[in-house]
Amino acid sequence: MNQKTKDDNSCSQVALMAIALLSVLAGTMVNVEGDLAQAGDAGSQGPAKDSPNDVSQKPSSGDAKRGEELYKASCVVCHGPRAAGGIGPRLAKNPILSNDQAFWKVVYEGRHVMPPLKGAVTEQQMADIRAWLQTLR
Repeated sequence: MNQKTKDDNSCSQVALMAIALLSVLAGTMVNVEGDLAQAGDAGSQGPAKDSPNDVSQKPSSGDAKRGEELYKASCVVCHGPRAAGGIGPRLAKNPILSNDQAFWKVVYEGRHVMPPLKGAVTEQQMADIRAWLQTLR
C-alpha cells in the first residue's frame, strides 16, 4: 500500500469518526443556556431557514465564551486546538469568518469531509462558535 492510499484511508477513517461524533451530538446537545436540547430544537431563534443565502435572519451576534465551550465539544476533533487546523482547515483568522454568505453555506451544506450541520446545531450555537473564532489571533 503506498503512502497516498494510507493517507486517504486515514482521512476516511477520521471523517467517519467525525460523522459518528456529530451524529451523537445531533441527538442531544447543550444549548446556550446550558440545558440539554434536542438538535431539532431551534431555541430562541425559531426554525432554521431553508437557504444558506438568507443571512438576514441569522443571529446578529454570538457569545464567544459559550462558543469556545461549544467548539471544544464538537469542532476541535477536526479543526484542532485553538482552530489551528488538522483534518479540517485552519479556522483562526480564516477569511470565511467575515463572509456571512460563505460561512452559513459551509455550515449548512458542509464541505469536503465536513458534514452539513443544519439541524445538528442551532444557528445561535454556530453564531457563538463563530464569535469565539473571530477572537483568535
